[in-house]
Amino acid sequence: MQALVKNNKGFTTLEVIVVLLIVGIISAISYPALDGWNKGREVKADMLRAVGIFDNINSQVQRGLYSFVQILIISSDNKLEIISRGMSADTLGDQISNDNFRVAANRCDPENDDIWDDDGRTTQRPEVGRVEFKNITTDFTGNEAVCFSKDGRWYSTSDYFVGKNSLELNGEGGFCDDHLDTNDEKKVEKGPQCEYRIAWSRFGNIKLEKWNKRKKISDEEIGGWIAQ
Repeated sequence: MQALVKNNKGFTTLEVIVVLLIVGIISAISYPALDGWNKGREVKADMLRAVGIFDNINSQVQRGLYSFVQILIISSDNKLEIISRGMSADTLGDQISNDNFRVAANRCDPENDDIWDDDGRTTQRPEVGRVEFKNITTDFTGNEAVCFSKDGRWYSTSDYFVGKNSLELNGEGGFCDDHLDTNDEKKVEKGPQCEYRIAWSRFGNIKLEKWNKRKKISDEEIGGWIAQ
């Protein structure tokens, strides 16, 4: 019996070109969204690492390992460092007898390296740490600090944080700037352009928040911080 001859045809060169062209167009359209999604994940991961430094050192205060702690923030043009430091009860007792320590700005001086029992830059202990970030920035350059104690009595900050209770962070590689108020009929958008902030109380309650332009504060204002 004569076998049937199958009519097998492959893709023509034109068909291959068309398919590759379609794949290229789809890839070009989807890449920015995928790239933005990946960068967003990386930024969120960095923010969680940053707030983790705050949480960890404050948990040591609550456990009683340290009686006084400091979060040191070192910000330059190309990187951000967050370092935790701890002081024992005995050292705190000695420091309290010093009139200089009783001045809030002095006891949380970011340049005073000698009073800490454990420093995240030099001490190999898990209770303190140092994390360097290259993808997130804040709205100042230089060295600043915030200090906590268990009952809030010795809570203090360096000059930049006086009257503030948060560290604002930007994940887009640029420094934070204030929003310009924009009037749109009855609604007013206010707030910082920084995407995230680490907020705290004098008792060490730490939370990570993200700015949401669409959060409604009142009938006349939009924009607000959302806990993460």
